[in-house]
Amino acid sequence: MKGYIDSIREFNRYYTNALGLLNNHFLNSEYSLTEARLLYEIGHSKGITAVRLARLLNLDKGYLSRTIQQFEKKGIIKRTANREDSRILHLELTKKGREVMSKLIHASNLQISDLIKNCSDTDKMELVSSMNFVRRTFSKEVSPVIYREAKVGDLGYMIHRQAVLYEEEYQFNNSFEEYLILGMSEYLKHKSKFDKVWVAESNGKIAGAIAILFSKKKLSQIRWFYTEPNFRNLGIGKNLLSLAVEYAKSKNVSIFLWTLSNLDSARSLYKRYGFTYSESKPNHIWKKGLMEEKWMLEDF
Repeated sequence: MKGYIDSIREFNRYYTNALGLLNNHFLNSEYSLTEARLLYEIGHSKGITAVRLARLLNLDKGYLSRTIQQFEKKGIIKRTANREDSRILHLELTKKGREVMSKLIHASNLQISDLIKNCSDTDKMELVSSMNFVRRTFSKEVSPVIYREAKVGDLGYMIHRQAVLYEEEYQFNNSFEEYLILGMSEYLKHKSKFDKVWVAESNGKIAGAIAILFSKKKLSQIRWFYTEPNFRNLGIGKNLLSLAVEYAKSKNVSIFLWTLSNLDSARSLYKRYGFTYSESKPNHIWKKGLMEEKWMLEDF
């Protein structure tokens, strides 16, 4: 844990220094970072009140009151009474305030532009994606998830992520990655028009995947089913499995899959969908002591 904490603190020190967030005058203006943020929120939140501002930015009410008074003296904000309740005062930028805000935004855009000017388009996309990941992780927010069929590049990414996850979570050895590569290679060589691979995508990143492959007449197999750790317990696995099961139903074929006896959450999900245990076999290739289980869904 200490290593993670030290790394996060080190990044925070770098980031605040790179953006000049410790300076008393934000972007060489006469305003502090907090004051600039207040102006931004007032300008972008129509009819916001001081109470809402304090809650939004977690500011001391006394400090906020003094700052608002200073803004009024400078002529950059004004207060207007609510039409239905004159005790409620709404804050908004004046013409001068909008000019100040416009200059601050322009200066901020130039600063960021200068920071990323030597980055490739790929680096910029990765940077934004990483920032969104940080925000989602700390705020517990989840971007909307879309479900789509796999496209070029997805299959390789699925192999990569499953190899990494099973090594990290279950200490599988390299033979598991080899198994994934060989299985995907066989699929690409011999895939039929009925085979399907779906991915769950959030904010441009794959959050999970599943495939259903037709092994022979009236029988299909679910493969490469997984969900990223940060997206578990959100219904994504259930939605992916539903896609596969409903597709098999539409083709009137039975389904089988192989799982592991120690994957309790996965086994519980299969039970809820009507899968039943069929057989088991030991697997000492990926890791000693593993037991593979075959589950079937035959009667819809």
